[in-house]
Amino acid sequence: MTVDDSRAALHRAAQDLWLAVAELVLSTNDDQPEESDLASAEHVAQLAVEIQGRLAEALEVFVGSPPATTEGVLRELCDLERLVREAGLIYWRDLRAHDPVYRLRGSTRRRSGAWPSWWSGVEQSLERCEEPLVAAGVAVGAALHELVTSPPTETTRTNTSRRSS
Repeated sequence: MTVDDSRAALHRAAQDLWLAVAELVLSTNDDQPEESDLASAEHVAQLAVEIQGRLAEALEVFVGSPPATTEGVLRELCDLERLVREAGLIYWRDLRAHDPVYRLRGSTRRRSGAWPSWWSGVEQSLERCEEPLVAAGVAVGAALHELVTSPPTETTRTNTSRRSS
């Protein structure tokens, strides 16, 4: 695999994650029951949008030509790694960890009506985000690995000559 191939694979992984999170955003926002005054539901919706924001920023990296230098590629990959890591942190800590899930399940059950069904749909959307999130993290790691282990090419060549005046 080349650096360009691993970058393309990372782009596909980021797009797949974007699609899964877009579904989550729809589930958390648009599918809320009409008597939508549950603060924790609004918080979940806000967190989903925060994840989506990180991914939008990550996808912007792929607009235009890839960087021409190894330093540029490395900077791009570090930015992508940070954005995927931040999205993952929000996902695991704030949406999938035991405490937030326990609280939301309890809140929606106490509310009854359409709320338990809403939370069930959100949980299903959250579960569909897990695999693409893991795949995006793996793709970032593979791209970084390819960059540091591949021989210099036109895309990754740097000027290392030292001329003395």
